[in-house]
Amino acid sequence: MRADVVSKVIFEYATKIGSARETDASLRLNADMARDLVGADRCSIWLIDSKAQQLWTKVAHGVPEIRIPIGQGVVGACIAGKETIVVNDTSLDPRFLSSGDYAVRSLLAIPLCGADGKVIGALQALNKPGGFTQEDVDLLGLAAAYSASALETQMLREEAEAAKLIRKELEIAHDVQQRLFPQDPPPVPGIDYSAHCRPARSVGGDYFDFIPLDGGGLFFTIGDVSGKGVAAAVLMASIQASIRTQVLSGVSSLASLMETFNRAVYTFSMEDRYSTLFCGLLDASMRKLTYVNAGQVRPVLLRTNGKMEMLHQGGLPVGLLEEASYEQGEALLETGDIVLGFSDGISEATNERGDMWEEDDVHRLLRQNASLTAKDLVAKLIAEADAFAGDAEQADDLTVVALKAV
Repeated sequence: MRADVVSKVIFEYATKIGSARETDASLRLNADMARDLVGADRCSIWLIDSKAQQLWTKVAHGVPEIRIPIGQGVVGACIAGKETIVVNDTSLDPRFLSSGDYAVRSLLAIPLCGADGKVIGALQALNKPGGFTQEDVDLLGLAAAYSASALETQMLREEAEAAKLIRKELEIAHDVQQRLFPQDPPPVPGIDYSAHCRPARSVGGDYFDFIPLDGGGLFFTIGDVSGKGVAAAVLMASIQASIRTQVLSGVSSLASLMETFNRAVYTFSMEDRYSTLFCGLLDASMRKLTYVNAGQVRPVLLRTNGKMEMLHQGGLPVGLLEEASYEQGEALLETGDIVLGFSDGISEATNERGDMWEEDDVHRLLRQNASLTAKDLVAKLIAEADAFAGDAEQADDLTVVALKAV
């Protein structure tokens, strides 16, 4: 699917899912989104009936409820082995169970895991023309996370008191959101990089991403969605997934990518939702950084000679206006140069007296700790922001991204 089509699907369903009041309605929307994301014909969400020792469909396009013995079929193998399974020719897979008049030629099954890692079901997509790919697996990971969260919430709703349920829902949402951030990203030759995001509440609207590219390059982002809480987190997850899809499809111009992305956010998000966003593309072999800053707190480039450059070229936050143009900036890095990006939760950290930490304080700290690794620099900056704030409540999400040419 084209990247713009994927973006449209994500934003259209994210808004609907975010406003769904009932679990069953949310799951139906998740199944619809999963089907449309990968261009499949049908999708189903399977659950485990431990008492009956069966698997059954909570949602299934085109057919009534289906029940099969636990462990049987491709979906049974997916749940039993806690593994994603792709079958692009069911006639060659002995696990496949044929039933009814509907002919299944290809399928993709992804396990649904609760916050504790236990498998609670599976998401299954059927019959994609040309077969399923690894990109489809990545895209459906978002739908699977949504579905698992909704299912676990429903189970808790039947068992827990209202106050306990709310706390658990936020814990689940926090867990889902944290899993959307890069987990142990692979090393990229010539680049030492690290990041950390800590929401002010259980979930937040700050985000970052690292996408290693073929040929040794690295695409990275840092952004901040307007608002806080679950609504901001849903848009944050959608933005992250959409950017990743577009980047993996190939980037010819960061400015053009941002213009396309801006229209998508404006069209499919709620009126009061927009996002500041910084996107950087680092060619490790040439040490060339290309970037666009869409209203994000200006990242800083610290040279080894002590010179500091603000990475400001870009344009308006994405989603603020339907049509917006962007300019991209460039910089050549030398060994030891550092790129540091951070959200306003860092630069505007406030203590109990109302005093505010400012960008100059961040820049001073960067100069003093330029010899640290990217990981240690991120930890140092967050620790110093916390020390300044003292006992004051964290008012905004804290996010830091650091890259160092080595």
